[in-house]
Amino acid sequence: MRKLFIHHPIFRLLSPIFSGVLVYLLLLLINNNINQLQGAFLSEELYVCIVLAYLIQESSRFSLLFFDRRQRPKSFLVKLTLQIAISVAITLLLVTLCMYLYFKYVLFYTPNMRELSIFNVIFGFIAIIYITLYLSHHFLYKINTERITTELEAKHSIEEDFIQFKKGINPQLLYESLEAMLVLMKRDTEAAEQLADHFATVYRYILAKNKRELVPIEEELMVLHELIKLFNHLPYRHIELISDIKGYQWTVTTSLLLLVESIIRTTIASKDEKLTVHLQEHQNWFQLSYAPQDKLAIALDETTIKTVCNSYSFYALEKVQLFEKDGLRVIQLPKLNYDEHSNY
Repeated sequence: MRKLFIHHPIFRLLSPIFSGVLVYLLLLLINNNINQLQGAFLSEELYVCIVLAYLIQESSRFSLLFFDRRQRPKSFLVKLTLQIAISVAITLLLVTLCMYLYFKYVLFYTPNMRELSIFNVIFGFIAIIYITLYLSHHFLYKINTERITTELEAKHSIEEDFIQFKKGINPQLLYESLEAMLVLMKRDTEAAEQLADHFATVYRYILAKNKRELVPIEEELMVLHELIKLFNHLPYRHIELISDIKGYQWTVTTSLLLLVESIIRTTIASKDEKLTVHLQEHQNWFQLSYAPQDKLAIALDETTIKTVCNSYSFYALEKVQLFEKDGLRVIQLPKLNYDEHSNY
């Protein structure tokens, strides 16, 4: 609400001047004193009108802010009616009091009902115009804000779709696999065919992940072994997965693949050092652990596995845990309670 231009200090200082001048001109027209403009335009009555316009505008603004902060009543029509009624009532009270004091102590006579009525009607319309201006700009600001929010959500959705598409394609793994195949084709045709089989299995699974959000962990493990075989064909890669999972459980599609690939990508590649990843099952968790040997440029942290954390947040109350214990880096994935016959 503070972003509306009627709350800007410059508007609050200048608008009473214009509205006060307008009221002064109307009073001269009503009283047939338009010739007074030729003599002295900057008269005492003009300053009185400007001061009154300032008081009325600020009192109307205060009443509008009061209702906005209370956010009551809930009904828009009732709220609008109260805003107009209270603003007009305060305007009539201020105008009557100020003009009575001005006439009595400055002009030294008591104003009659006709004079007070003219001032009240004109300044009452000024208050209503101010409220109308406020409401029109408020609705315009609300509509524009909703449009901007919609556009930002659409932009975010497109960016997320692009990120998911990019992760599905996984261009780095794609190029590395194709380059390895090109090298193996010249040296060992059978090894190149095996690499192609591993590559095809992994990519069929990744590209089909949108059809299922959750999969049996046995199926994910089967593809995970294919992924590790694929990485072992790449230069300076020696990776081993040790798993003791035997029960029938569920996991988010490609979550284990993403985690293991993140582990591999953030670990220094060496043909002499073997990277061993342990996958264990506990009562409420699946646990991945390995001995960290991070690259200088990048390390495995919560930002690296943010996609997996976000995915699990939709299906489990517990969060994905990442910590180090006894020289090992541990990633804990909560078990998912899923009934494949439900509409989940």
